[in-house]
Amino acid sequence: MNIDRTLIIRACLAILAVLLVMILWNMVQDASDGMKLVFVIVVGLIGGILSVKYLIPWIGDAMGEAMFSSGEKVEQDEMTKAAVSVSQGDYEGAIGHYEKMMEEKPEDPFPVAEISKIHAERLHDTDAALRVLEEHLQSRDWPVDDAAFIMFRIADVQLKHRHDFDAARDMLEQVIGNFPNTRHSANAHHKMTEIEQAQYKLLMDQRARAAASGGTAA
Repeated sequence: MNIDRTLIIRACLAILAVLLVMILWNMVQDASDGMKLVFVIVVGLIGGILSVKYLIPWIGDAMGEAMFSSGEKVEQDEMTKAAVSVSQGDYEGAIGHYEKMMEEKPEDPFPVAEISKIHAERLHDTDAALRVLEEHLQSRDWPVDDAAFIMFRIADVQLKHRHDFDAARDMLEQVIGNFPNTRHSANAHHKMTEIEQAQYKLLMDQRARAAASGGTAA
């Protein structure tokens, strides 16, 4: 409503300005050519000043409003609200905001990954985290970059939250098989090397603890 009143007021002022110019022009119709020239110059100067002061900012405001009323504003609003909800411990509310982003832009994998992250890191529900990712991976024909992004998130959940090295490795092998000779394949190879190192370190730690426990018992 505030925007409508502002537009009405500005439109009325513009009409009044035009009427005033017409009245003044009628008054100088019988004047000399010199007076008419002075009138035109004065009106031009006043019009230029008013345009710089009011018309140009008005146009800028209108363009900004058109941009901010688009889906980008909706997305940014929901993202901000989701972040606030997370900071307040309202994880279900945050998920709701990300779901609204998904409805607005179903082709964007970002809110899917964020929902999965909340399930895994905040709600400690890795089943739900994986289910969200896997269902969306199968829900559409994603572009290569987006599909690989989701698959890497699945591997991360398997590795970081479930410590399931085999499942994480299996997902990375799918990335390699589905997207050969791409940066995603190279990244998957690198990630698999990290998994092997982590798995080896875990095995060594377990053996060291077992040895220490055996030595203490003895």
